[in-house]
Amino acid sequence: MYIFRSNNRLEVPITLHSFKGMAEEVALIDSGATKNFINQETVKKLKLISKKLSKPIQLRNIDRTYNQSESVTHFVNLLVSCRGRKIMQRFYVINLGSDRIILEYPWLCIFNLDIDWLSCKLIGPKIKIETMLHARNPHLQEMLANKWGVLNSTIPI
Repeated sequence: MYIFRSNNRLEVPITLHSFKGMAEEVALIDSGATKNFINQETVKKLKLISKKLSKPIQLRNIDRTYNQSESVTHFVNLLVSCRGRKIMQRFYVINLGSDRIILEYPWLCIFNLDIDWLSCKLIGPKIKIETMLHARNPHLQEMLANKWGVLNSTIPI
């Protein structure tokens, strides 16, 4: 799998929902990336449940050389929705530095977003990302808040 970064950045606002609460965040749309990525610090702060890959995956740079920094060992399945479509997507957990989420080229194809590439802006509705459990059981968040004091609030990440 490849990860690519350039100076031309297309960042879009998203809402990220988990049982810990809701966060307004920015995701990087990277038409050069072949997979979705999520920052390991974001996974920790939101207490997302990650799963271990059966075999680690080496990252490759855009020039096809192996990235020396790390290999991917865990992933998180999240539900992504936009324009009335909801699709489960796999996000590989890595250290993204200052980025929180990177959305891949195949993701762009699935949602076929309207993008003004000259001004680097998304045209249309906001993207929503949520945990699979939160999406299936939104009433559980209220129950947890009542029973254990878990807040249904905006959280800084």
